[in-house]
Amino acid sequence: MDPFALTADALREPWRLWTCHLAHFGWEHALANVCALAIPIILVQRKDRDRLLIVALFMAPLLSLLLLSTLDQGQYRGASGLACLFWAWVGLRLAVRRDSLAVGATLLGGLALKLSLEGAMGWSPLNHHSTWQVLPEAHAWGALLGLAAALPGLPFRWRRSPSQV
Repeated sequence: MDPFALTADALREPWRLWTCHLAHFGWEHALANVCALAIPIILVQRKDRDRLLIVALFMAPLLSLLLLSTLDQGQYRGASGLACLFWAWVGLRLAVRRDSLAVGATLLGGLALKLSLEGAMGWSPLNHHSTWQVLPEAHAWGALLGLAAALPGLPFRWRRSPSQV
C-alpha cells in the first residue's frame, strides 16, 4: 500500500489528505491527471492563478475528507478530483466575464457532460484502464467544491431595473 495514498489511516496520518493527490497508479495515470489539470491552469486569468493555488491548498484536504466515506477498505490516488475542482472554479470565473463567456461555458459544459455520463451510465473515458480505477465521487465532490469556492470571488454586478430607481 502506498504511504501517500488516501486510506482510512488518513485521520491518524493527516499528510495523506494532501499527498493522495500527488500519488498515482503509474506514469500513465499521472500524465492523464497532468493533462486534465493543465487545461484550466492555462485558461485561468493571470490575476486568478494565485487564487487558484490557494483554493487548491485548502480544498485538497477537504476533498480528501469527503472521499473517506466512499473508500471502504480501498484507497484514492490521483488528482482527478482536483482537476474537476479546477475545471469548475476556472469555468465559473471565466463564464461571468463577457470576454470569456464562451470559454467558461465550454469548461463547465464539458465538466457537466463528464459528470452526467459517469453518474448515469458509469462511463468515463479512462475507467477501463487496467492499472487504475476511476472514482466518480472524487469528480463530483471536486466539481461541487470548485463551484462553491468560486462563488465568493465572482464579480457580480447587480443592476437596478428602471422601475427600482
